[in-house]
Amino acid sequence: MRASYLFLCCCLPPLIGCGAPGSSRQDSGRPVALFAAASTKEAVERIARDFEAQTGVPVEVTLGPSSGLAKQIERGARADLFLSADEASADYLADKKLVALRRDLLSNRLVVVVPTKEVAPMPIKELADLADPRVERIAMAEAKEALRQAGLLGKVQSKFVGGVDVRATLQYVALGEAAAGFVYYTDAQGSSRVRVAFEVKPQLHAPIRYPLVLIGGRQVTDSARSFYQYLASGKAAQVFRDAHFGIVP
Repeated sequence: MRASYLFLCCCLPPLIGCGAPGSSRQDSGRPVALFAAASTKEAVERIARDFEAQTGVPVEVTLGPSSGLAKQIERGARADLFLSADEASADYLADKKLVALRRDLLSNRLVVVVPTKEVAPMPIKELADLADPRVERIAMAEAKEALRQAGLLGKVQSKFVGGVDVRATLQYVALGEAAAGFVYYTDAQGSSRVRVAFEVKPQLHAPIRYPLVLIGGRQVTDSARSFYQYLASGKAAQVFRDAHFGIVP
């Protein structure tokens, strides 16, 4: 999945970012390019609009699975910032020397959802229920670690139907093509066709963190630095909270 949203304007912000890592240059008038995990869609679109309204700087948002976006950036895609839904994708760019600045920005929760109109032949209330032979298909893009820790991975792996990201996984469940699916809590709140059956115990998986990366390896524009700071501001934090994300202090 990849969608871009371009907001055009002509003004530029004041210069900021002195002392930050990486060389800096004044802006050429092009939009700031943000690559962001699909699960952040509504929040980052609103923040991009707010930032443009406040500063006059246009923002182009490209959405998709974090691992795929990271590989696009490595291959030279024009990205100024990257908001990843996992730390591994940010680590990947760090290994390629493409990170100028980085901070953990958001947190999330892993939940299991079922269709609002129940299609499973039995109630699904805990992870062990997914191993029941009556549950034939489970949608997931994440959660193998949790299932492994619970001792269930070998029992349910043959039931997986994949989504490239949590939004695609959500669709499998919403359409009744899977009896249950693993998604982030924020995504579950955006669909009336699914409901949260239960939250996966946090001790079964690594904390879900969304790192924000200012892309390095080339000159960094002043507007990119400005948007990096804005995404970590109190105003942006409120937008993320409204979308049910946790804020990392």
